[in-house]
Amino acid sequence: MIQFLRNILGLGPAEPKNLRKKPTANTQATTVVKEVITDKLEMDYSMVYPYLVSKKTKELDLANELVSVFYESEDIYAPTVQTFVMMDKDKEGTNGEIDVFHIKTSNKTEEDYKKLDKHSLANLDNLELPFMYWDFTDEKSDYEILSTRITPFSSEKILSRKHMLEAHKMLNSNELLVSIPRKGLIYVCSYLLDTQHINQFMDIHAYMILTNKQNCELLCEDLFVVKNGEISNVLGLSQLSDKLREGNL
Repeated sequence: MIQFLRNILGLGPAEPKNLRKKPTANTQATTVVKEVITDKLEMDYSMVYPYLVSKKTKELDLANELVSVFYESEDIYAPTVQTFVMMDKDKEGTNGEIDVFHIKTSNKTEEDYKKLDKHSLANLDNLELPFMYWDFTDEKSDYEILSTRITPFSSEKILSRKHMLEAHKMLNSNELLVSIPRKGLIYVCSYLLDTQHINQFMDIHAYMILTNKQNCELLCEDLFVVKNGEISNVLGLSQLSDKLREGNL
């Protein structure tokens, strides 16, 4: 299956756009709300985390929300935006799940947003969610891929320079290629691999986008190049975006 996916990919590097936080009002989303934190609940900044979603998310209601654009380009299926959630790590359920509540920002100011951003990124840095070497085949691979267990904040590790520096060290590479194909997923390899292995990593990324066997929401079909712990460039997969727009997934 993965080999087949090479036929639908188009690779074209482009400079990232709007990667730093610039809050913008989103008034076009029509989505279904799952968990929402209301004004009646007291804000505890020690429990606030950044939360990346596609602008086409069905998990959160983004109508009238103040969000920041993490990544957008002319070709992608939908921009990736950042909002915030609150989670109490000490209240884990019997099934291992933790309630995550969306912090509504429709009644907040840009200064409020910046405060949430500051605290959430600090909490993300301190989150114990280590990278692990990920086996994607039954055979021994010639190169290494990092991933984590699926959690609400796995994809968000790309926002943390601390976590990305950890990946640099584990892969012994000063350039990384990072995939956040669906919510709760992240995959990282060295960007200094040969073309064959980079293409294989792209195949894995496309497979996660198009199959969704983990039943996770779409996040971003493009790939990110990371240097010194921060995003430096983007590899745009325009044909993968076209496939998403066809809606036959």
